[in-house]
Amino acid sequence: MATVIVIGSGLAGLASAVRLAKLGHQVTICERDEHLGGVLGRVEADGFTWDAGAASTTLPAALRDLFRKSGRPIESLVLLEPVTEPRRHMFGDGSVLDLPISDRGAQQEAWTDLIGETAAERWTALVDGYSETWQILRKTSLEPPLQDKLPLKTIRSLKPWQSLEKVAQRELTDDRARAVLRHFAAQSGSDAKLTPGYVGVWSYLERTFGRWTIEGGFGALADALVQRASERKVTVHTGAEVVAVTTADGSVTGIRLADGSELPADIVVSDIDPRELYEHLVDDPAAKKVRKRIQATHQAQAAYVVHLGLQEPVPSLPFETVLHGTPTVVVRTGGLAPAGHQAWSVLVHGYPTDDVLDLLVARGLPVRDKVVSRQTSPSWWAGVAWEGYRTARRRASNVSPVKGLYCVGAGAHPGSGVPATTLGAAIVADAIGKA
Repeated sequence: MATVIVIGSGLAGLASAVRLAKLGHQVTICERDEHLGGVLGRVEADGFTWDAGAASTTLPAALRDLFRKSGRPIESLVLLEPVTEPRRHMFGDGSVLDLPISDRGAQQEAWTDLIGETAAERWTALVDGYSETWQILRKTSLEPPLQDKLPLKTIRSLKPWQSLEKVAQRELTDDRARAVLRHFAAQSGSDAKLTPGYVGVWSYLERTFGRWTIEGGFGALADALVQRASERKVTVHTGAEVVAVTTADGSVTGIRLADGSELPADIVVSDIDPRELYEHLVDDPAAKKVRKRIQATHQAQAAYVVHLGLQEPVPSLPFETVLHGTPTVVVRTGGLAPAGHQAWSVLVHGYPTDDVLDLLVARGLPVRDKVVSRQTSPSWWAGVAWEGYRTARRRASNVSPVKGLYCVGAGAHPGSGVPATTLGAAIVADAIGKA
């Protein structure tokens, strides 16, 4: 049995803790804030409740595997529900596309009604082509640690040198279809011109596996993981800021807290910004090379999020609406509200130069006079921005060159988002193994 300390309690930190505890290790979480869950929390005010961060996910199997491998199935604690409404796309020319999420035929029909049969077939063919991409990424990147060197055949299939923007321009003939594809870069805080074309695989994953939310919001997922941590006898310290990972001869020996106390550990799993970890917490010669590599990365731009409590009547919107333009604005309607009201979350992807309500009015959603509550989500660590395909190797590896140190979360392999961070925790648990 190893003594394990997990730094940070976001989704990846909690997922790592409960998996490792189930494997028989003695696990302690050190969280500098007073609550667990990171951006999986809630914003509550004036009778309204909104998800602070994620509100839905694809690849539900990743969450199901997490709960199954840490104890009982996820259904014993929370209910995963499919998002059945199409995602609405509103474009600058006034046209609207209600794009079904998990139905190939319905997607093509919706595109055909908007842009014609030939252009719609181009979209369907592009998404179909990402099937092979998914199989490659799943086997080489998302389930195992990132390999040091991929086979030449794999590299040629992925074409990592082709940007998502280039794929959009080459494969799609309608600017609105291109905008929808670019959104898979925007939602991760990156520029489509600097994002590898294979990131468009998320269009295939949504169409194949659907998109899922959780009854009561994603804050309920954080609650479920905290409960699972309690069931697995994980020790939790809140208000515990880690200021150093102590090492000796290239191996982890424990951590030091801001109050000067030290906790010994055989293994440390970090769920914080890897730049902070390697620049300020780890002072060991074994980390020199990885520190230099990680210093070459830049933070992805987190969405600016404003939560609105609205008095009805307001425009009828589906679970998620994308208002294309500069900046891109996303409206989510899944919050909880008192009778006669609605709870919207407005995410601005890009640098907002106008107030959120001005942006909504300009994009055809005049709700200014309906606002009875307005709250802002705190900014969060959004992971690493794509700056070309080499970014994948500049992220922190799950297994550090410092023996006993592991990295998970948005800044580590395989990336940000609920599926990727959950899969990263699984990679680390497998690497550490049973007690």
